[in-house]
Amino acid sequence: MMTHYTEFGAEARKIMFQKNIKMKDVAQELGVSVTYVSEIFKGTRPGEKQKPLIAKMLGMESEVCNP
Repeated sequence: MMTHYTEFGAEARKIMFQKNIKMKDVAQELGVSVTYVSEIFKGTRPGEKQKPLIAKMLGMESEVCNP
């Protein structure tokens, strides 16, 4: 079965794949579990605090929500 990611999650996964960054690397950096990161990508958790950090870590400039 295909995992359904949000637009943010899909983009993050793509960059992680290109840069060979593992989900556990992201989780470790944020101090959360891999499951938590996965849930943010799938949209089952909002991850409001983590999303900007993930975006910054991966260089996802378009996702950094600066008002």
